[in-house]
Amino acid sequence: MSNNLMNYLPDYYQDVYEIQAIMHAHGQVLDEFESKQIRTLLNQFVTQADSKGIAVFENQVGVQPSPGDDLVTRQNRMLMHLLPPRPITIRYLRELFKTLKIPVNITIDYGQRNAIVEGNSSITDAQIDNIRYILNVYLPANMIYEIKIALKQALISNDLFIGIGMKSKVTTVIDANVSQIF
Repeated sequence: MSNNLMNYLPDYYQDVYEIQAIMHAHGQVLDEFESKQIRTLLNQFVTQADSKGIAVFENQVGVQPSPGDDLVTRQNRMLMHLLPPRPITIRYLRELFKTLKIPVNITIDYGQRNAIVEGNSSITDAQIDNIRYILNVYLPANMIYEIKIALKQALISNDLFIGIGMKSKVTTVIDANVSQIF
């Protein structure tokens, strides 16, 4: 109990059983109140909010969470929607991806007006959705983007029919330098 009211009790009440019981009961109530007060304070900040606090932010902004989203994904989505406007630079986009813990590298081909975001296979679908949202919001309308995910290994399997009544099966395993474009 962090709110031990017995420490504030005058000396002449130290041996009175009723006062001790009252102080312990009030101390528990104060502990509950203090924990609710701290939780309310933390729910004012997106990065510290619990699921109830994030639900309030989502309701205010009009964002519907997906059923499988965890708390961190919901917090990141809200951060993206609530970020203040800043000049759009490559440095800012890199800092934004770093802040959201999305392991990608962004480069710009200015001649083609093309933004290329490259990552590895450790990126989740939720992070790809976050990347798409950021690029759709921050990139100019005349700039396109590519999201390239390098796969460690790709397994390609297909049936090939040759001639009449003949069937053969081809299975191929390709390592390393394969990218997938979204």
